[in-house]
Formats: sequence, C-alpha cells, structure tokens
Amino acid sequence: MALSNDILTLRDEVLGNLITAHDYYVDTKAAWRIVHKVIATGHTFTIRNTTTGTVTTQVELGARARGYVSAQLAEATFQQFVSLFENFFFDLLRLWLTAYPQSLGRKTVDLKTILELPDRDAITQLVIGKELNEVVYGRPAEWFAYLEEKVKLGCPTPNEIEWIAEAKASRDVLVHSKGIANKLYVSKAGRLARFHEGDLINIPEHYHREIWELLRKVVSDVSNAASAKAL
Repeated sequence: MALSNDILTLRDEVLGNLITAHDYYVDTKAAWRIVHKVIATGHTFTIRNTTTGTVTTQVELGARARGYVSAQLAEATFQQFVSLFENFFFDLLRLWLTAYPQSLGRKTVDLKTILELPDRDAITQLVIGKELNEVVYGRPAEWFAYLEEKVKLGCPTPNEIEWIAEAKASRDVLVHSKGIANKLYVSKAGRLARFHEGDLINIPEHYHREIWELLRKVVSDVSNAASAKAL
C-alpha cells in the first residue's frame, strides 16, 4: 500500500509541475500582449540590463517580443515538459525497484564496495542507481520495454512511445545541436521525424500543446496502472 501511495504522490507532483510549466507559458504570452498594448498607446521606456549593460527601448522590446514568445519561450517550456517526464519515469522506476529489489537479483557488487556501505538499504540503492544509469542512456522504446519487463503495465501505446521518442529527440537537438536536426535526430525520431537533417527545429503552438497533453496522459496512465499493480 505504501508503494501505491508513493506512486500516486509522484503522479500528482509531476502533473502539478506540468500544469505550472504550461501556465507559465500562457501567462508569459499574455504578459507580452499587455506590453504590446502599452507600447501601442504611446508609452516610452527603456530597460537596462545591469549585468550585460544592454539598454532596450520600447520599440526594440516590441520587435523582439515575437521571437521571445515563438522561439525562446516555446522551446524553454517544451524542454521543461520533456525533462519533467524523464524525471518522473526514472523516479517511478526507482520507487518500484526499491520495493521489489529481488528483480535485480543477478546484479553483482564487489565486496570492497559492500564493506564501505552502512547497511542493506544503501547496497540496494547503489545497485538500483547503477541499473538506472544503464537504462537512462537508452532510447525511450528501450525505457518502456524495461518498464514493461519489470512491472507489466500494458501502457503506454506504441504510438505514444514513438511520439515521446520524437519529443525527446527534438529536445536533445535544441540542447545539444543548436536546434539543427542531424542524423541522430532522424534516427531517434524514426517514422515520426518532423524534420530532415540540416533543418532548424521549431516548436509550433499545436505541437507544444499536443506534447504537453501526451506527457500528462502518459504520466497518469502509467502511474495509475503501476499503483494498481502495487496493491
């Protein structure tokens, strides 16, 4: 019962964080619309960045706003969505493996390491940490195959997994490849790749919302199924 409750607590925390991230996106867009209205009424002002020394007038700010919203804001919150999901996935696995460490019975730890640890729980967490460190470097299809092997949830669907893989591939390109799709992106995204090698990745409004909705659904589905299994 404790494991079931822990899973539901994790679910609620992650769903809350996804909502907060999307609220930030929508609220920030609304704030920029208010700025545009203020500028349109003839108000003048300057903004000084005391760190960089940059001085921005209301005219320059208005010109930059579109890019701030369509590029930086959309990309930043999209990356946050994917990161929240990744953290959820491995936090869930850690909860499950901690409750059922016998599933890792074939893992080995050298005697010297065991002698340096204070108790059985510390040894268990060390083994779990090593296991998850191996899983995290796989692709989402491998993540979910591992989850299915350990927990047998029957969800999410293959199509949902493929879309999560594409989203993660897009996030990785934004973080590691200056937003330019490469061969690795095309390989990771598979049949759902939105871009060809050399294309500049973007996060349009409809895609931004669809991925948020998908991740929220998968977090709920996986958590509810795992919680039921833990009873």
